[in-house]
Amino acid sequence: MKKIFVMAVAALMVTQRVSAQHEEGDLTIQPRIGITMSNLTNTDGAKSKVNVTYGVEFEHFFTDEFSVAAGVLFTDQGAKLNDDVTMNIYYGQLPVTLNYYVLTGLAVKAGIQPGFRVKANVNEDGTKVDFDKFLATLYPGEDVKMSTFDLAFPVGLSYEYCGVTLDARYNWSVLKLIKGVDETVRNQVFVVTLGYKF
Repeated sequence: MKKIFVMAVAALMVTQRVSAQHEEGDLTIQPRIGITMSNLTNTDGAKSKVNVTYGVEFEHFFTDEFSVAAGVLFTDQGAKLNDDVTMNIYYGQLPVTLNYYVLTGLAVKAGIQPGFRVKANVNEDGTKVDFDKFLATLYPGEDVKMSTFDLAFPVGLSYEYCGVTLDARYNWSVLKLIKGVDETVRNQVFVVTLGYKF
């Protein structure tokens, strides 16, 4: 019985290594879907909101331990400003990460992620207002605008088993979201996705 157990564990380890170990020169494509948990800095009373994110990522392996990945992600970020008002910011993100596989299938990653705003609105009791118009109403006659570009540094972990990959990242944004105000408002985003590598 003990021998059978040892053989089963060994077979499982070999299967995991074969299924999750990549070699130098490998190129994978990975559709991803998941959730974003986002908030904004320096916004009193704002609460995190949860939304869907989706996209695709390509990964090239320089060795069996080091790789670089680049992709496209579409996210809905922002925050709940209060119980009745939600801020929605839609981005097209271009994450590029360097990945180091510390164990078979387990990678630590860090990189850079430019983001381009597609649209933004404020939803108050079901009524959506364009965020730029909202700012013009809030700051009449002042040159206050929302940035159309965001830059973040993603850091995180991923684990791959039999091609299925669970990925968790925190995106550390470094640019001001709203120009022309004294407060430094930035995006705060945690992303968890599930993908499959082909």
